[in-house]
Amino acid sequence: MKPRIVTTLLCASGAALLGAIASTTACTIDLHEPDGGVRATTILAPDQGEFTTVSPVFERRCGTLDCHGQVGRPLRIYSGLGLRLPNDAGNTPGSNATTPDEITANYLAVVGLEPEQMTRVIAGQDPPRSLLILAKPLMLESHKGGPAIAATGDPAETCITSWINDGIGPPVATGLDKNACTQAVAGF
Repeated sequence: MKPRIVTTLLCASGAALLGAIASTTACTIDLHEPDGGVRATTILAPDQGEFTTVSPVFERRCGTLDCHGQVGRPLRIYSGLGLRLPNDAGNTPGSNATTPDEITANYLAVVGLEPEQMTRVIAGQDPPRSLLILAKPLMLESHKGGPAIAATGDPAETCITSWINDGIGPPVATGLDKNACTQAVAGF
């Protein structure tokens, strides 16, 4: 019997995770299998609502049509300037802003790239730089696209790390650094 897959995504919004989840917002994605079997996976992830501010960093730094803005990539990034979700609105690359559905798809791509590792980071067991979404663009691991984030002082790392750390909760959380997110896309 093939299992029905139910993925529960726990969006940790400033949650204090000191051995237990004190406060989370549950986001459930239900993938149906016709035979009715069930398998559940729980993933801890940073807040989806705050990702609206973070998504442009991934869109501008990683989502070009020759990089993660193409269908064949495991980390697929949609944007108004690159790959578009199929739509009836006539949105094509370079036309119109990134849609809410595209931002949601980007969020799911980012947190779903390494769900177990994301859970370890949000649980405070590993640092944010252990995630491929930071390790590769920082060149801590091999990255075909080269450095997309400078090794030191880059507002893109500050933006992404502040979003991740905000999901970890106190004392690590200092809130999303919206100024860094804005600076990270300037000139891109």
